[in-house]
Amino acid sequence: MNKDLLTINDLCDELGIGKNTGYNLLKSKVIKSKKVGKRYLVHRSQLDKYIETIKGK
Repeated sequence: MNKDLLTINDLCDELGIGKNTGYNLLKSKVIKSKKVGKRYLVHRSQLDKYIETIKGK
């Protein structure tokens, strides 16, 4: 898979969170994602934006 596209597992590993929390971030649109079939895909730049926002808190 493209290294710029992350699955929910990749996202959770990067952030050190559980799947439920990861899905909540995606479904609430805190992190922008695309749903392809049954899978959520997140572009790396969206994850980077999220990380920058939580660092500022």
